Formats: sequence, C-alpha cells, structure tokens
Amino acid sequence: MSDKWQIGPVKLADGDDAFIDAINDGQEAFRYTGRVKLHDQWVSTGWDETGRRMFSVADSPNNLAPPPQKKVRAKCWLVVYESGGMCRFEKFHDAHIEAKEHGFALIEIDREVEEGEGL
Repeated sequence: MSDKWQIGPVKLADGDDAFIDAINDGQEAFRYTGRVKLHDQWVSTGWDETGRRMFSVADSPNNLAPPPQKKVRAKCWLVVYESGGMCRFEKFHDAHIEAKEHGFALIEIDREVEEGEGL
C-alpha cells in the first residue's frame, strides 16, 4: 500500500501545522499517528488512511489536507504506427530511425506533468 502522507510535517485542512510521527502498517483505522498544536501545546492524535482525524467528523479542520501533487518533467518521443499502435523512445536518434523506417508519425513529448495527470 502506498501512503498518501509521509512521516514529517504536514498541513491540516484548516492550514494549521501538524506532524506525522509514525505510519502503522496494516492498519486502516489508525494508519497515521502524530500530533497537532492546540492552544500552544502539541497534542497526540491519529488519522485513518483517508486522513480523517480519529473521532472527528468528515469535514473537521483537524483532518489532514491533501498533500501537494508531485510534478516531473516528461521528455520522450512517440513513434505512431499506421495500425494506431505506438512505441516510446527516450532518445531522439532511436525514435527518428524507427519513424523513418516503420512509423506513420513522430511525436515529441516535452512537458511538466502533475501526479495523476495523463499525457
């Protein structure tokens, strides 16, 4: 299971700071344990696998805010064949040769993509 949040500082739904101290493998109801700052004191708490604070309502300001989505640079070339199939190449030279010999079209992909976004 891939964790949405990681150990370390996190933000709450209301923008306040919190800290995840541990990720409890194999648990859904008490997946993350950590602390929130309430009235100038750190208070221990926990969140379930969806980021809902234990014993809180669904829209509680103490729920974990979704983490920022990661961004990466995607750079490759796609050779499109007459059949509609495609093949991805990391090097232009290889893609160019394949496109000249067997391809229908050559498409360059060079953009920043956000986690979960399709090309």
